[in-house]
Amino acid sequence: MAEIITQVTLFFESIILTFGYPGIFLVLLAENVITPIPTEPFMPLAGILAAQGQMNFFLVWGAAIAGGTTGSTILYFVGRHLGEPTVRALVRRWGRYTGITEGALDKGIEMFNRYGGWVIFFARFLPVVRPTSALVAGMSKLKLSIFLPATAASASIVTFLYIFAGYILGENWRSIVTLIDQYEPIILAVAIIGAVTVVGYILLRWLRHRAASAARALQPEES
Repeated sequence: MAEIITQVTLFFESIILTFGYPGIFLVLLAENVITPIPTEPFMPLAGILAAQGQMNFFLVWGAAIAGGTTGSTILYFVGRHLGEPTVRALVRRWGRYTGITEGALDKGIEMFNRYGGWVIFFARFLPVVRPTSALVAGMSKLKLSIFLPATAASASIVTFLYIFAGYILGENWRSIVTLIDQYEPIILAVAIIGAVTVVGYILLRWLRHRAASAARALQPEES
């Protein structure tokens, strides 16, 4: 197993060094369409290269978000245009090659029926429904205007965690990746709370500034 991980890591590293940001995009796209492809060794390596000045952190992150969102959107349109009967037949025949099982498809449908569009955001952190969430969203005719932002938001959090791990820890990133895998729901909750707090603080200051400006504009000028 260790040898396999090493070979996969070297393969991903060669993709980054050869193709750069487009390589990151393509691997994340493929990972979201063919779920067995592991990106855990891949994204921290991109973070390490960013820390060394060989790549730009935010361009790496942007390419990862774009690739993950595009891959999920492909599955969304597959589900939307083919419908459940055809998708189910394809999963029965080819699912074992893409990491999608009929049981996972049923679980995804159940979760979507219970929680609606919220599943699209949280599915990336739930291994059971992650492989099928985009397919189910398409089959359920969820609006693209809801699907895309939810998918992009969840992809941005996941990819940031792995890239940042490589950026900060360098070659010691494997230890933090293990922690992320174990405590992903807790990390997600903290990240969401932190993001909401920051955005809320900025919005509150902007509203106060706007109110103060409006009050000054209404004050009569001194003669």
